[in-house]
Amino acid sequence: MDYELYHDESLEGGYWHGMLLVPAARKTEFADLLRTARKNTQYPEKIGIKNVVRKGPIYSLASAWTQIGVAGLRSSIKGKSEPAFLGKHEKGKPVYEKINLHGMKFILFRERDAHKHLSGFVDHASKIETTFRFGIKGGLHFLGSDENPIHITRIHFDGHQHHQRHLDKDRIIEKLVGLRKYCSIAKRQDLIDGQHSNHKRPHSQEHDDCQFLQLTDILIGCFRTSLGYQTRVIHSELARPVKMLLDKYHEGYARMKKSRWPNSFVISQCHLENGRWVFEGIQRKQEEAKQPNML
Repeated sequence: MDYELYHDESLEGGYWHGMLLVPAARKTEFADLLRTARKNTQYPEKIGIKNVVRKGPIYSLASAWTQIGVAGLRSSIKGKSEPAFLGKHEKGKPVYEKINLHGMKFILFRERDAHKHLSGFVDHASKIETTFRFGIKGGLHFLGSDENPIHITRIHFDGHQHHQRHLDKDRIIEKLVGLRKYCSIAKRQDLIDGQHSNHKRPHSQEHDDCQFLQLTDILIGCFRTSLGYQTRVIHSELARPVKMLLDKYHEGYARMKKSRWPNSFVISQCHLENGRWVFEGIQRKQEEAKQPNML
């Protein structure tokens, strides 16, 4: 299946790569849901986890998008629709809609030490390119299979400005060796879109792509919060649907396989130890148990 990949980052307690994979065939339908939630909550501006500081329109929109994201991450619906909050009517009555859309995937990959111990790189962006490559490779291997191949047709990064240069496609893709046969990435010159995600400003990405980048920001924050790395108390309430997923995830693969979210998301991390890369799963904060290497 063809997917577009949306990437954002977080710098709270490490360097977190968040990668949302949106099925190309359902992109418009997912975008319509995000747009409906915007209309109902009457919040037209750019949104991110840092904007969520109290209850109000921003929180309502972030909550709606989180529930849409969790519903959309289902691998199958097994005959069940997932209800999601989509804002409020003009008279203040909450709007809920049963969502049948599914098939998105999410990769959360953390460089534990926020690249502080990496040396020999020409600049900070090259460090990001390297760990992104680790994350996408391990994530695609875990989430895909011979029966469910993943083909990435486009990669969207949220703004090249904070990297101080455009990301290097060759450093990311050409060095991405050893991909399993069910994982592939399009060979096109414009593979990477690095324009910013603020749809209200000039020179942004396409409107729908901005929405998915902003959704990626929200999902990173919710996953990070559910793992014990919250930045605000209110984020724990926002992240409740994600915590439900992580509760299943940490019960083990057998538990996830029985849910509607098997192979829909993966969380892992890396760090340098004695000059060698170590890859492991991410447990909730204060937990030290390791999961198998995914690469």
